[in-house]
Amino acid sequence: MKVGAVSLWLLLVLSERPMYGYEVIRELEKRFSGYWKPKTGTIYPAIQKLEQNGLVTSHIDFPDELPDRKHYALTDKGHEELSQSMIYWTKMSEVLENYREVHESIARHKAQTDGKEISKTLAELGSGFKDGRIDLSKLFPVEKNVTIRPTDPLKFKFLYAKENQKLEIHMEVEWLPKESPPAAKAESS
Repeated sequence: MKVGAVSLWLLLVLSERPMYGYEVIRELEKRFSGYWKPKTGTIYPAIQKLEQNGLVTSHIDFPDELPDRKHYALTDKGHEELSQSMIYWTKMSEVLENYREVHESIARHKAQTDGKEISKTLAELGSGFKDGRIDLSKLFPVEKNVTIRPTDPLKFKFLYAKENQKLEIHMEVEWLPKESPPAAKAESS
């Protein structure tokens, strides 16, 4: 993958028509609806690099009574790179979307608390693993009652980390759900 996100957006915009630098910046601002406001210090060096790599070409217009403008356009090599990059970014998007769908049901909980409350939560969690039934509404504020049934074998991952002067513990327990037996078919007479 030769083209990063900024360069990819530049290639996409310039694939539609030749534009001068300021016009490229305004077009990107419009497409990102204000979520990204590209700066000249980002865009012009990226365009220059694309030009050095033969993906973009430029020419200067000398319009009457207006400042000179340098227009940029994609080369054939630029169109080819855009095509290859779009294949790569499309695959990356599919991977991310699949990951999101798989993990869509993740319930996250983060709260300011104290050691006693954490001890109570961990004891309740431990009891749930022992009994084979964990009622999440007893552990965390959840929208509805959710009961999970962990099955053996379990995988347990424990991570202790120090980051930005903070100490953290992360735990993960993983298991495969047991398949439910198929429902008995009603016999018809």
